[in-house]
Amino acid sequence: MKKTTVYFILVLIILAGCSAYRTAKFNKKYGPVQTVDRTVSSYKPGAVSFYDDVQPILERRCDVCHGCYDAPCQLKLTCYEGLERGGTTKLVYDARLRPVQPTRLFIDANSVEAWRQMGFHPVLNERDQTPQANLEDSVVNLLLQLKKENPQPETELLPASFDISLDRKQICATAEDFSEYKKKYPLWGMPYALPGLTDKEHKTIVEWLRQGGLITPRPEMSAKAKQIINQWEEFFNGSSLKQQLVSRYIYEHLFIARIHFDTLPDREFYRLVRSRTGPGEPV
Repeated sequence: MKKTTVYFILVLIILAGCSAYRTAKFNKKYGPVQTVDRTVSSYKPGAVSFYDDVQPILERRCDVCHGCYDAPCQLKLTCYEGLERGGTTKLVYDARLRPVQPTRLFIDANSVEAWRQMGFHPVLNERDQTPQANLEDSVVNLLLQLKKENPQPETELLPASFDISLDRKQICATAEDFSEYKKKYPLWGMPYALPGLTDKEHKTIVEWLRQGGLITPRPEMSAKAKQIINQWEEFFNGSSLKQQLVSRYIYEHLFIARIHFDTLPDREFYRLVRSRTGPGEPV
């Protein structure tokens, strides 16, 4: 066996050992990783709400980079499910000779457990649900705090240490290895290569994380929205050849879009989906 091969194997063993040590350390301090149901029927008085308080901040400051399938580390922040899914080092677009399993949110997996099996790591605390663990085991909090401690340099041009190229290497830190990330990339807090959050924005998100990242069920669809949806579903499910052709054409051009109806609330969006089941039945 060549010396280079032996050296490579030894390096892999050492790295695996370091990773196992860090995981064991977190397990001892915060408990083992476990699936967490964060849904509550309602918030306690004075609690921070995801939909009312946190999501507007994400939309203003985070979604410009973390709003698409190809977001950094595939961390999609346009919805709560993207936060719960977490991040991965896998690339959506890459030089491949063989097909790979796609990782489309809401399509290719329907549970946190399924995403973990596909290689996604948590960015919210999935250990003991205590205020301390909810912050120290949350990648979101750690990245925000890193930005707070190391603000954006006040220069006309960003330092060369910021890589904003399209094909840059993915650096996707986990809570367990964040201390190493912090030492190597002290200026890489979030928002990356942008000014930090305001004190109010920072406090709002951190307090929500301290609460456990709790979420309430989405509001029920209004009667007005149901009426509009029913009208469009009746149109798209027409039986004539002309209607089928038009529906297919519209779907193929809008299936990836988020659709808003001007008579509904500003932040209410819908998607076009195809299903073997009829309207009113599960997709």
